[in-house]
Amino acid sequence: MDETRESLGPVPSAERITVIDCLRGAALFGILAANMRGFAAPATAYFRPDLMWPALHDRIAQSLVDWLISGKFITIFSALFGIGFGILMQRAAARGRGSGVYMRRMTALLLIGGAHAFLLWWGDILISYAVCGFFLIFFRNRSSRTILWWAHGLYWFMLLVFVGFYVAVLAGAAPPAFPEATPDDLRKAVDTYANGTFGQILRLRAQEWLMLNSFVVLLTRILGIFLYGLYIWRQGYVQDVNAHLDWWRRVQRISFPIGLAGNAITAVAVHWTGVNPFQPSLPMLTLLLIQSATVPALSLFYASTIVLLYQDPVWRRRLHPFSYVGRMALTNYLLQSVICTTIFYSYGLGLAGTVGPLAALPLAVVVYGAQVPLSRWWLSRWPYGPVEWVWRRVTYGAFQASGLGTDAQARVPPGS
Repeated sequence: MDETRESLGPVPSAERITVIDCLRGAALFGILAANMRGFAAPATAYFRPDLMWPALHDRIAQSLVDWLISGKFITIFSALFGIGFGILMQRAAARGRGSGVYMRRMTALLLIGGAHAFLLWWGDILISYAVCGFFLIFFRNRSSRTILWWAHGLYWFMLLVFVGFYVAVLAGAAPPAFPEATPDDLRKAVDTYANGTFGQILRLRAQEWLMLNSFVVLLTRILGIFLYGLYIWRQGYVQDVNAHLDWWRRVQRISFPIGLAGNAITAVAVHWTGVNPFQPSLPMLTLLLIQSATVPALSLFYASTIVLLYQDPVWRRRLHPFSYVGRMALTNYLLQSVICTTIFYSYGLGLAGTVGPLAALPLAVVVYGAQVPLSRWWLSRWPYGPVEWVWRRVTYGAFQASGLGTDAQARVPPGS
């Protein structure tokens, strides 16, 4: 059964759980900091930054980013997607409605992601989110236990695939042919982004997106993280934090040493030992196993720390600016691509290849720092970000009374 705008609309301001917006906003900073090397250089340099920036200070900076940031905040963001699904389905069930709105929502996200991937930046995650999001609907009425088992299975499936590759190689099969770019390939790609025409950049961007997304088994890991988020929502850990403070404190206490130590090991292995993460080998499998366990651990530490700090009124005021960015997360995610590709691509400043990991970190702080007051200003006038409004407009099929131009519930409280 299809839903109408009156029966199931966007989450009103009064119903929002602000700590979720804070988590989403904080995650967007981590995503930006991790993505800077992908904006500043071709896709190959994202996975092999040493080929692009071999200087010691850049290698140290990238090691720190990979230790503390890369993978951790996109994991939080993905889990929040699963939580968002749980919220939407809970509201739909309360109204006795079906899944039509949700499916239109994912279709709209797929279109937005396509425009982002091929017109702005090859590192788009929205297409993957939309594709995995379609599969979430099959878990709408499953028990929490079933959801957790599927989350485990899907998350760890990729590791099993790599074990299969390794066993096949030991048995004499040819190893998978993962593309290896030469320094000359890198120079040509950098020159295209820095000096090429829009058409040349468009073609290269499409090639890099297709290369990065050819390994579709990665989607199972994303869907698994979605299901972990859905499970967390089902357990009530987010909507009633005070009733689950012991759980959040236990998560924080356990995840910190595991996440910090494990990610330090993998960062050293990737950047300082020469382990090739693209070739099936025992060191690579060991590295992938450690990453698979410890990246979400550090993600849980960050998330639990924010949730626990948010319970203190002083820290709540300090963290609240993140919620402005989080409330219009889709707009801000796309805006980061607009700003950074304008900085690095030929149709802007053309700085591709000139900003290494060390210089990219303060640049990320500046870009994100501008998004906070911009988001606050926008939300003081309208209830949704501009892209969120378009997304809702496509999803719900009619101009909403609470859309752009109606800001009665969207005003930012004075002094917040």
